[in-house]
Amino acid sequence: MGTPKEEILNFMKKRPETVGIIGYGSGVNPQAGQEGRKPQIDLIVIVDDLKKWHKENIKRNPHDYSFSGKLFFGHAPLSWLKAGGKICYMTYIPFNGRKYKLGTIEKSDFLNDLKNWETFYMAGRMQKPILIVKGNDEILEAIEYNRHAGIMAAKMIEGPGEVMLKDFYITLASLSYIGDTRMGIAENPDKVKNIVNGRIDFYDEHYGNNLLLNGDKTIIEDSIKVNTLPDDLNDYLKKHKELNEAECVKQFLTEKNKSKSLAQTIKGLFTTGLVKSIKYVGEKLKRKKKK
Repeated sequence: MGTPKEEILNFMKKRPETVGIIGYGSGVNPQAGQEGRKPQIDLIVIVDDLKKWHKENIKRNPHDYSFSGKLFFGHAPLSWLKAGGKICYMTYIPFNGRKYKLGTIEKSDFLNDLKNWETFYMAGRMQKPILIVKGNDEILEAIEYNRHAGIMAAKMIEGPGEVMLKDFYITLASLSYIGDTRMGIAENPDKVKNIVNGRIDFYDEHYGNNLLLNGDKTIIEDSIKVNTLPDDLNDYLKKHKELNEAECVKQFLTEKNKSKSLAQTIKGLFTTGLVKSIKYVGEKLKRKKKK
């Protein structure tokens, strides 16, 4: 058994060409409390043309798809495939003794969300621990910009004054869960803390090194600032001047996360299939109950 990156590359060899491949979740990033489990490997696959990629993959790997998934990817209009966060997921794809969750998104939609926070679905995911398996300069630059934009949004939520570094990481990791319809239902209430505690090294490398700290690791300021906030957040702040900054950012994220997570959940019934969708939610509920 190779490294997670080698395993992912072997899995993707049998599938059509991609622009980018990114691993995420507990399958590639250990989380606190998951000892003894062999989690599904979650992938975001960035492609040039969503319908064309799946048309080719259905020919090459028909067993990747449920019955409803073949119908959906083969016949649904592109607008349906892009509902919610513009990404389509398939789960429980077996390969070499592991299971894979495969999410496909067009490059233009991926880049747009990281730069503008149009849906915040990809932007929020890319602010947490990830494993970049494949990506060009354009993708890497968008990921870096999005991380600094996340720092600025988290600082707005925290407000003026100092905050302990680890608490700030938790605020950063929580941005994509504010208003998410799944939180409190199927997700472990300690999920955000487990993400941070499991990969504190990732947060130190990609966030801590960009923050000016005093002796006891409280934040003074972001040493690298983005020139502008993402367009959608900036516009929202301008339109809601009656709210204080922290309330405005949280309201913006709530509106984005609530609508997009619900749409993705409904779309998943078609792309993944009812049986696998029920199994997926059931396993989350089972893990939550153990906490």
